[in-house]
Amino acid sequence: MAGKLDINVIIEGIRLPVQVSSPEEEKIYRDAGSAIQLRIQKLRDTYPNQPNMMYYAMAMLTTSVEAVRTANKADTQPYIDMMHDIEKEIETLNIK
Repeated sequence: MAGKLDINVIIEGIRLPVQVSSPEEEKIYRDAGSAIQLRIQKLRDTYPNQPNMMYYAMAMLTTSVEAVRTANKADTQPYIDMMHDIEKEIETLNIK
């Protein structure tokens, strides 16, 4: 796909225009929109009679918490080990 594709993701009846660069990216955005809509509905079921803004804020908060947890789980140990190996090799070559 050469250019950008204009799509609309609908959450809570709100049309969100988005430009994507591939069908794979389009699927990610549509899946994310569906996940947010489902999360909002679950919050409505759990906490009835609240203002919509509370559901939206809670959905943003829980989604962000998941993103932070995922980022924190990134396994950087192989890179740290590689850097230590490189540092040891540099030390043996007396390169500064």
